Amino acid sequence: MKTRFYLFLIAVTILHCSQNESLTYDIVIVGGGTSGTAAAIQAGRMGANVLLLQEQEWLGGMLTAAGVSATDGNHKLPSGIWGEFRDSLYTRYGGPEALFTGWVSNTQFEA
Repeated sequence: MKTRFYLFLIAVTILHCSQNESLTYDIVIVGGGTSGTAAAIQAGRMGANVLLLQEQEWLGGMLTAAGVSATDGNHKLPSGIWGEFRDSLYTRYGGPEALFTGWVSNTQFEA
């Protein structure tokens, strides 16, 4: 799988070089899992020109693509990107009680 990803990066580089274009980014993040996506969002909010590279068709890693869509750990973290995400889930589903739908996690949702 890593070989396929590296081939993708090489293909993107060749494509841009063949167009005689030079692209410049303040930050390049390789991997669109939960951490990479959060880093890209925050860097963009802070004004950085960000390139986020991900080999699959979705972002969020196991948080959104594992077929479970459940978070582990302390679901009551009060701030940051997690707090925004959690609050948007509360709004969408009607509050924290609506997310306590299984034994896997206190916060479960549809991906």
